[in-house]
Amino acid sequence: MVCDMDIILSAEKADVQACDVFVTGFFGDERPLKGSCGWIDWRLNGRLSRFLIEGKLTGDWKEVTLIPSRGRVTPPIILLLGLGKVKEYSYLRLREICPYLLEVLKRLKASNVCLSLPHEESYNVDCGKLAEVIIEGIADCLDLDRYRSDEEWIKGLRLFFAEGAEHFSEILLGVQTARSILEDRLEITVYSPSGEKTEMSAD
Repeated sequence: MVCDMDIILSAEKADVQACDVFVTGFFGDERPLKGSCGWIDWRLNGRLSRFLIEGKLTGDWKEVTLIPSRGRVTPPIILLLGLGKVKEYSYLRLREICPYLLEVLKRLKASNVCLSLPHEESYNVDCGKLAEVIIEGIADCLDLDRYRSDEEWIKGLRLFFAEGAEHFSEILLGVQTARSILEDRLEITVYSPSGEKTEMSAD
């Protein structure tokens, strides 16, 4: 089954994307919260930090917590993904968590998903390669028989990547690389901030 996938790239931040679920991740041994998770915590008036203090959140590997945004960010649901220990974070771990994340999204019937996972030099993970790995990991899952009965959901799956204007070109390059690798298995259409298709030339 050759699947289609829409990728929406934005020069804005993840918290203003018009999608069903905003997926972000944090570590079990990194405090205070950083990146998108830290920003979400601020937008929620420290709610995540309180959950950490109360032991309702840990950041353990594959921990999943759903929180309603209550209008504090555009997506109505925030999905917090536990990423385990910082020192174990890598592209391999990101690839490993893709099947688990996809199962969660399938159960939620979430088709429009914005992903903003940790990326910076201190983690040895950049956002362009991160986007590539996530797309490839999801593509591997979509090849499996257990998703064939959910073909309608698969066809409606749209991934948003939005880390601000400074990272736009980097993410586009990662998406270009994934598209080239997956061209025989996954038809990727990329939409730019204008809402129009973005050309995916290798030049």
